Amino acid sequence: MFAMLVEINIKEGKEQAFLDVFAANHYGTRKEPGNLRFDVLQDPEVKTRFYAYEVYKNEAALQAHRQTAHYHQCVKELEPLMTDSRSKKVFNWILPQDISDEEK
Repeated sequence: MFAMLVEINIKEGKEQAFLDVFAANHYGTRKEPGNLRFDVLQDPEVKTRFYAYEVYKNEAALQAHRQTAHYHQCVKELEPLMTDSRSKKVFNWILPQDISDEEK
């Protein structure tokens, strides 16, 4: 499996606009066959900082996600809301190890 954490910092006062834009990406991504998890989180101390925790069956599934219309629309609409570029952190998958060959 392939996991990634994306940090997105939004201009103050644009939190609801972010949620409106990002919701379409969230729901579209959850329908993708290669997506296993897509959580949207807000920092409780910095209300303008959001995270997307994404898990895909493999890196090919992530690449397929990046070709979707909902992803491209989200990136386009987020640009004017962000204070700077998104940061991404990719993780090595450790546990659970009990995934089927189909999920790898």
